[in-house]
Amino acid sequence: MYMGKHMNWLQKTATTLPLSMNSECTGHHHGQTDCVIKAYLDGRLVGYLTYAEFQEETSIQHVEVAEDMQRQGIATALYEQLKQEAGGQIRHTNQTPEGAAWRGSLPE
Repeated sequence: MYMGKHMNWLQKTATTLPLSMNSECTGHHHGQTDCVIKAYLDGRLVGYLTYAEFQEETSIQHVEVAEDMQRQGIATALYEQLKQEAGGQIRHTNQTPEGAAWRGSLPE
């Protein structure tokens, strides 16, 4: 993951971009429901967060932001949307080093 010289990405966690969010569930199997939240800017898909709901727990599966839109708070906005939808209860497991650093930068 690129850490720019001019701004530490951990310092910028909120976005002022006019994002629109779209949530949908994509499947259900063995008691698990798979869902995705997509972030759009002017009609362009700029990021998404996939998650699973299983036994009343929500866990993040994957977060992706378009390369030219990174470090603008889009992943954090997706996370905040998930917190609203999940009632604030999100399980954090199996994180990559980048994912763990991002998780550590999120506001509680």
